[in-house]
Amino acid sequence: MSTPSEKNPAPAAEDGTRAPIELKYNPHEGVEEPYLILPGGAQGAAAVKDLATYISRALAVNPDAAIRLTARGRVLAVFACSLEPEDASSTAPVIMGMRALHLAAESTLDMTVQAQALQERLARLQKQAEQQGAEQQSVEGQQNPELVLYMPPVTVNAGWTGKATPVRGWSEVGTVPVEEFARATAEGLEAVDRALPENPGAAVLTTVRSRIWSSPMVLEYLPAFDGVQVPTGAAFALRVYGFIPEGFTGELPVFAARVGSDEWLRIVAPAGMVLVRRGSGSLL
Repeated sequence: MSTPSEKNPAPAAEDGTRAPIELKYNPHEGVEEPYLILPGGAQGAAAVKDLATYISRALAVNPDAAIRLTARGRVLAVFACSLEPEDASSTAPVIMGMRALHLAAESTLDMTVQAQALQERLARLQKQAEQQGAEQQSVEGQQNPELVLYMPPVTVNAGWTGKATPVRGWSEVGTVPVEEFARATAEGLEAVDRALPENPGAAVLTTVRSRIWSSPMVLEYLPAFDGVQVPTGAAFALRVYGFIPEGFTGELPVFAARVGSDEWLRIVAPAGMVLVRRGSGSLL
């Protein structure tokens, strides 16, 4: 669940202090706003389109989705959440998708915004990128300027963003064939359909989905995963966020990390990664 916040909080530095937010004047809104600089030309246009597609997938999962954007140098990590605990008593894991994009300038931005608001900003930027492409074709040798993505003015407080993804301490558990993720997703979707009554309310829908997507994948035949539970919802996230290209075959590596009482899993796919977090060591 996410709630609006009136101001954009500064990102936390490694020593716990808050780094100042860099602002840039947005001529469309007439105010200074946090921003990111993407490459110009075809590379920037592709990045904007890619990010817009990812956000649209997040909105398909949850129309009220929140998106966390975290920049380190010239790399931007974009997080979306497909499953989180209903309340403090829930044992459901947090399951997130993450896509990485390259920036044209270094940034320390770290903020969470409404997916719909971000999508509107991206739609405007897509038009700008298309216009740049047309101008480049008409003027040979012209260099396109970099693209500026201004952040929405309102941030949100989303519970799943409360803990940062570990940077260190990951170790590989093993690999899982992509066919296993496809099977788990199909079986999970069928289970959700069977479990739902006619015209279910939002609360019933959330409860059923949480129960089924929290259940572990059947990986007993893989010795490396003895005692390691990969939730079925991780397979669903790989599919719904489009992280496995159509026709891709092979295996995906799975990594584990522990931070305090939290256990993390990371599944690396060709077009992104899925992160799973459970408290009190409940993954292992």
